[in-house]
Amino acid sequence: MVRRPDLARLLERPGTLVAAGFVLLIAVYQLRLTPGNPPGLHRDEASIAYNAWTISQHARDQNGGFMPVYFVSLGDYKSPLFIYLLAGLFRITGPNQTAALELGAIVVFAAIVLLGVLAWRKTHNLAVAVGIVVLGGLTPWLYELGRTIWETVSFPLAVVGLLLTLDWAPTSKRGALVRALAVAFMLGAVFYAYAAGRLLAPLFAVCLLFFAGRGRWRWLTATWALFALALVPALTYAARHPAFTSARWNQTTFIKPGMSFFTIVHDTGWNYIRDVSLWHWVVSGDNKPYIHSGLAGQLFGSVVVLAALGLFQLVRTHGFNSWWRFALVAALLSPIPGALTDDRHHALRQILIPVWLLVFAIPGLDLFVSWVRRFWSARLAAAVLAAGTLGQFFWALHWYDLNGPRRVVFFEADVPALLQRAFAQSKDGKIYIDYDDHGAHAHAWWYAAWKHIALSRVVILPDGGIPPTGSMVFGRLQPCDYVCTKLETVDQDYWIARAVGPKPAG
Repeated sequence: MVRRPDLARLLERPGTLVAAGFVLLIAVYQLRLTPGNPPGLHRDEASIAYNAWTISQHARDQNGGFMPVYFVSLGDYKSPLFIYLLAGLFRITGPNQTAALELGAIVVFAAIVLLGVLAWRKTHNLAVAVGIVVLGGLTPWLYELGRTIWETVSFPLAVVGLLLTLDWAPTSKRGALVRALAVAFMLGAVFYAYAAGRLLAPLFAVCLLFFAGRGRWRWLTATWALFALALVPALTYAARHPAFTSARWNQTTFIKPGMSFFTIVHDTGWNYIRDVSLWHWVVSGDNKPYIHSGLAGQLFGSVVVLAALGLFQLVRTHGFNSWWRFALVAALLSPIPGALTDDRHHALRQILIPVWLLVFAIPGLDLFVSWVRRFWSARLAAAVLAAGTLGQFFWALHWYDLNGPRRVVFFEADVPALLQRAFAQSKDGKIYIDYDDHGAHAHAWWYAAWKHIALSRVVILPDGGIPPTGSMVFGRLQPCDYVCTKLETVDQDYWIARAVGPKPAG
């Protein structure tokens, strides 16, 4: 059994200062925002920001719901974890776009740091712990996620938190109920962090059977019971909002009415294989600009190599204890929600791939470090891996800096300036938006909150409503239901217009 070094003795080691320096550099890199990259907020991000602000002000969402379990937005139901974190920040800072992006970076960096803590608990090797933080911190997939405020931002943190809690629970001297409460809480965090968690959290709960054994059935039963209680708000919400269980499924799934069970299983399996193609993630990644600027890999080849080495080490040493068995099965389950959708290599839906690879890289890096200390050939291999990692890193950073700011249309970067002109040209100080133009609602509401414009100046027209003659109208895809003169159109067909009056009869 590895003896845990005393903290004071650890701080006295010469390498500790060097390790702290590496972690500090990663913190600066991860937490430093890149203004103009991404160049703006996608309408989903604008909706998340606005809902967080309304919650911070009067505990109600954009639709007036009091402390909702989920947030109705753009025809979807956004998971609450990150939105409530952001609401807490806005309570201090006010509606601030920079603060929102900083929170996204902090949450992703926290997940990376906890991976380092997990590595320390598993190996008690400072070099391994720092190495995992460095590899995670430089990984383009995680770095680019931290430059956004998608609800997905909190998902890696919730999963790593669950892994740490499961590592702590079996050896803790706390009572079974306390240990069960901690694990159930983290399962709940996974469930409420992102849509994929609604399927994965119950599956992870079933995987806790790997922890069952002598003296643990009481803990396991208590964990399941407490997790079931954590699901009550979601189940109650689903009963009150029937569309909740089908809205996102209908929007994203490849499964159509009439498909046979065999076809569904076959296509899901094929989708799974394509989504977890590590070669694809290493050399190119997602071709959509959600959290990737393209033309470079999102994943380091060195992380894949170390994860494979870690699996080899676990098999070689019969190291697959209950914790590692849980991690392996959970890792294999994680791509399933994405495989059920009709969009391949979706970086947000498969965001756990780099997390699991870093987890399994822990024993691999531990073995590799021991080799480096003993063999010159391993030192040469380490130099090759380091050179390859740095090469990939700078190549990805080059394309991020070059192509990232060009993602203007997807991130709807010109919309705030368009809204500024709309308010400036408005004769009554208001802008009018059609009742079902939800993308326009999100941007207008968030812009007004962000720029401290009275929300009464954003007027949502009723169905069939006609704005006053000469007023300014803002929209996206919806045409005017009255006579209007379009003045300007920008990203993804957002436009402003001047209302002329009702359409002539007949």
